[in-house]
Amino acid sequence: MKNHVISLQSHIKMLCETIGARPTGSAKNKAAVEYAFETCQKCGLPVRKQEFDCMDWINSGAALLVDNRDIPVEPAEYSLPCDVTAEFICIDTVDALRKAELSEKIAVLHGDLCKEPLMPKNFEFYNPDEHKQIIALLEEKNPTAIITAISGKEHTIQDGDFNIPCAVVCSDMLDVFSQSSDGRAKLTINTERIPVKAHNVIATYGTKNDKVCFSAHIDTKPATPGALDNASGVSALLAFAESLSGKHYPFQIEIVLFNGEDYYSNPGEMAFMSGLSTDYILAVNVDGIGLKNSATSVSFYSCSKIIENRIMERVEKTTGIERIEPWPMGDHMIFATYGVPTIAITASDIFGLIDTVLHSSDDNTENIDMDVLNNAVRFLSCCVNG
Repeated sequence: MKNHVISLQSHIKMLCETIGARPTGSAKNKAAVEYAFETCQKCGLPVRKQEFDCMDWINSGAALLVDNRDIPVEPAEYSLPCDVTAEFICIDTVDALRKAELSEKIAVLHGDLCKEPLMPKNFEFYNPDEHKQIIALLEEKNPTAIITAISGKEHTIQDGDFNIPCAVVCSDMLDVFSQSSDGRAKLTINTERIPVKAHNVIATYGTKNDKVCFSAHIDTKPATPGALDNASGVSALLAFAESLSGKHYPFQIEIVLFNGEDYYSNPGEMAFMSGLSTDYILAVNVDGIGLKNSATSVSFYSCSKIIENRIMERVEKTTGIERIEPWPMGDHMIFATYGVPTIAITASDIFGLIDTVLHSSDDNTENIDMDVLNNAVRFLSCCVNG
């Protein structure tokens, strides 16, 4: 069976090191899309770019002054800019938020209000009522700006449709606010939202009516090279595409590189699903594979026992591949929601890295084992050959 290591190394290096962080709509995102598009063209595959609207969010930093003291601060992802000096009020619960008067004030959110990232207000796939309530109250109270105090790296508010400027501080800084002598702060957020176009990449092999879709997302968060999330998945599908020539299947293979999984509103996914046909007999999403010292896992969604059994026959014959329980995150859920039989492929141990490595500068090529990644590509080939 073909060894894909040299090809995988080339793709990973291009995406993570030559291009780097590639958030949807950015110049580097466009470079990644062009690279993937040209790679599919070189394979002889019919390939197209599917356009959609989004924004290029420019982050030029932030500054916060409390009692003439500079406080470390950063803009919340997708925030609007601001330059305000105002009284601040610290709020830690929904009840306190409901009672607060915030007009022309800075709201400092902490505690229960910042215990987890809030879903973007227009996110269609998952949006708990508690999250909707907090966002609705903030928009109703309309503070001049918001500061969220968090203990982790994931921002509480990451929403390009939310139009109150928002900044982020470490929760260790809360004493600065509670002990302030005058209860006022000066907050400057230097950001810009630029309307742009971005693209999915869609390649096909074969002309049959029935389709098997292989997908991975090509975008990243703004400050990460995104090796595991998800240069590894994109590289695997590009290597897979390079192996297709001369083969014959009783279905069409479609390779979709989504652009927007790490963007607040999943615009690429929404553009693709708006034209989803009924011809899909299976979808396979690849995200977060190739992790050192980890098996590669498969999980099933909306699949018949026939599909599960066929895939599991190949799992049991392939070293380093195992089955795990379903997990409700990622682009595989989009297909499953529409009733398409779906398989998610990821590293079994990826979930322990969500709060530490992923979406950070630590998600680099040092985490990738090329032999593990090569084995995953071989597994994809085994599945489609069966």
